Amino acid sequence: MAGQAGLCGLTVRAAWGLWRLSINSTVASPLTHLVCSKEVWTARLQDFLHDCAASAPSQEHDRIREAWLLFVHEPGLRDGQATRWADLNSSGIEAMLACGAAESAVLALIGPDDTFMLSRGVNGTCLATLVMPDGSEEMIEAATLSLALLAAYVSKLLTGIERRNQEKGVVALPSGARLH
Repeated sequence: MAGQAGLCGLTVRAAWGLWRLSINSTVASPLTHLVCSKEVWTARLQDFLHDCAASAPSQEHDRIREAWLLFVHEPGLRDGQATRWADLNSSGIEAMLACGAAESAVLALIGPDDTFMLSRGVNGTCLATLVMPDGSEEMIEAATLSLALLAAYVSKLLTGIERRNQEKGVVALPSGARLH
């Protein structure tokens, strides 16, 4: 699929390269505009969570690439704060995707410190459960194991953000409203 010509005669890989280059362009769009605040980044995480849960298996690699872009543009990276994604590069993710290792690419994105469980039902439905530091669980269903784990991880990030905002007294959406 990566070698097939798509829109405007570009291969998927070439289109991805152009899209990545456009991140630094001055044209502002929802996909190419660098995140300027934690609120915008959080809203993009919420949108991304819905996209992961609703994606078809054929969109799996695109969602993983989007996750990488979203994670490396976390506001903390620009604020001089070190984050877990500061050293994450796209070449490793691309290499894993090129050889069909989508699950490994997602594991590289989420890091080694999270506890999770993956399962696939009889009808092919995939479920990922991620355990929060307090012992609660985030469970997400998606079309593939990689999408389910990525969505569960994003849901965990959003839950952490909501909890920190509640501690600060910031009004946020209830956690049940994230994926409805």
